[in-house]
Amino acid sequence: MATLTKKDIASHVSDRMGFSRRVCLLLVDGIFRHVRDALLTGKEVKIVRFGTFSPVSKRERRGVSPVTGASIVIPARKTVVFRPSRVLKDCLHGKASEEILSDRGGQQTDRG
Repeated sequence: MATLTKKDIASHVSDRMGFSRRVCLLLVDGIFRHVRDALLTGKEVKIVRFGTFSPVSKRERRGVSPVTGASIVIPARKTVVFRPSRVLKDCLHGKASEEILSDRGGQQTDRG
């Protein structure tokens, strides 16, 4: 399975929108930076018809070392959880569904 990178995304946006790859890479970087900053401040990031990224704090817990079998303490940490939308899940399962990203050209609709 191939990996999709930021450079690949910027290249696709460039090909589709007609902007330079350099400008598109700056755009993609800016979007990801904005998402990161929102998560760092504890905000959820909801992308309609795609999914929701949520910051989560995990408590300290006990575990077992897979190497030694000894009991260890796994420290508290922060992580991000992604919950895909129903539309994305349907697409992944091959079900006919509405488009994840529409080509409405910025028009407002009741479906959001």
